[in-house]
Amino acid sequence: MEFNVVDRPETLVAGMVLRSPALAVEGPRRTRVEEVWKRTLSRALPGHPASAFVDHAPEINSYLTHIIGYRCHSLDDLLPGDVLARIPAGRYARFTLSGDDLGETIVTLWRAIWDAEAAGRLVRSYTGDYERYPDEHTVEVFVALAEDDSAGR
Repeated sequence: MEFNVVDRPETLVAGMVLRSPALAVEGPRRTRVEEVWKRTLSRALPGHPASAFVDHAPEINSYLTHIIGYRCHSLDDLLPGDVLARIPAGRYARFTLSGDDLGETIVTLWRAIWDAEAAGRLVRSYTGDYERYPDEHTVEVFVALAEDDSAGR
């Protein structure tokens, strides 16, 4: 799967928190993610639906904090009880995919990201990744790149 490299400003995402393995795309953990999305989308959100992936645990190369919620433009957008994540400005690999089943589209896209990383096509910084949904069939993922990443340029 192709991707392009873009410079992004700082991005704020707020919502509910899940702490999970980075590869939680199937089984009970995926079910949990879907349940949290249903709860999130049942609320009146102050911004577009979004996810943030922060607080990676590099020592075990797996666990991260997954914020399921909405894009914030300022702290004024933060709803009571939600957690705010800050995705730093920087260089990102941008992956986009559309499909009839958004859940399956997200899984397919993340597998393509992991494959690109394993093949050395990009070097991730793990400072924070951002997932947004331009419409009900499309997912766009911004994966933070290491500053010395020459693979993705």
